[in-house]
Amino acid sequence: MQTEKREEKRRTLAGEILEFLLVALAVAAFTFCFLYFTSQSLAETYLTDLGVFLSEGQQRVLWVWLRSLCLMAAAAVFLVLFLFMLGQRIAYLLKIIRGVDALQASRMDAAIPLEGNDELTELAERINYLAVSERELTGREQRLREERDAWIRSLSHDIRTPLTSMISYTQLLESRTELSEEEVRSYIRLVQAKSEQIRELTDRLLGREKQNLEKVEHMKFLMEQLAAEWEEILEERFVCRVDLSGLEDFSGLADIYGFRRIFDNLASNAEKYALPEEAVELRITGEKGDEAGGTLTVCQKNQIRRTGPSPESRGIGLESIRRIAAEYGGTAEVRCGDREFEVEIVMKIPACL
Repeated sequence: MQTEKREEKRRTLAGEILEFLLVALAVAAFTFCFLYFTSQSLAETYLTDLGVFLSEGQQRVLWVWLRSLCLMAAAAVFLVLFLFMLGQRIAYLLKIIRGVDALQASRMDAAIPLEGNDELTELAERINYLAVSERELTGREQRLREERDAWIRSLSHDIRTPLTSMISYTQLLESRTELSEEEVRSYIRLVQAKSEQIRELTDRLLGREKQNLEKVEHMKFLMEQLAAEWEEILEERFVCRVDLSGLEDFSGLADIYGFRRIFDNLASNAEKYALPEEAVELRITGEKGDEAGGTLTVCQKNQIRRTGPSPESRGIGLESIRRIAAEYGGTAEVRCGDREFEVEIVMKIPACL
């Protein structure tokens, strides 16, 4: 609406120049008349006071001479006034050119001032609009690039976690000479599960970024499985305590590989920073929603290791957990004290369609 009103009131540059021309002509005509009649009256009065009487031919020559002088003065007024008014628009055009140079130098981080209400003003408005659009596009591209890089780092980190587990399992199989057939099969199943997880994460890294939601009839059973896998990763080095007493059973849609990434990152974080002499606690609670689905809360708590070399941390695992929780409309809150570290993840599980 404002644009339409502005277009209705917009004056053309040619019309504005014509207006300048008419104004200058009117002022010049007024100047000529004023000077001519004033000078004629003064000349007659002056000659009468002197007692000089001109012949008709002499009067005609005098009036022609006066008209010529007045015409020259009026022409000078016309040129000065017209060029002055036209010069203002030409100066604004030069200001637009300098503004474009400033936009190029500052990577579109500038603006051309708006003056007048003609095509030059419209040109400045459009250049400013293009500059704003270019800044927004550049900012959007930068954000997308940062999100893509963060996503690649996150998936790369999550691929490394199950790969490290696979290496640990195979080293255990190689180092232990006496293993029952059931233990061997258990390790093989774990290696297969981690291999499937790596394949899923690799597929996502190659382009399939969206959630792969599956119908889970018994969410409690899935959480028990994931908690058992979490415990198997840590049980060689830590005392693990798992609490599922507050977990209700319900159905919902879930990305199982996304859940595995959460638990793998929790285990990886505990391996790097937890105090081996103290227990690592995992508590999972869940509440069924009114119309199926529900809310899951996963909480890991451990004492912080202060002695020995401190592994370098970039927070990629925790950021990955936050991203996955956000996909379920949830949050991941980290609480780090002097001695204790706690991660609490809340996720809203959608109902099955």
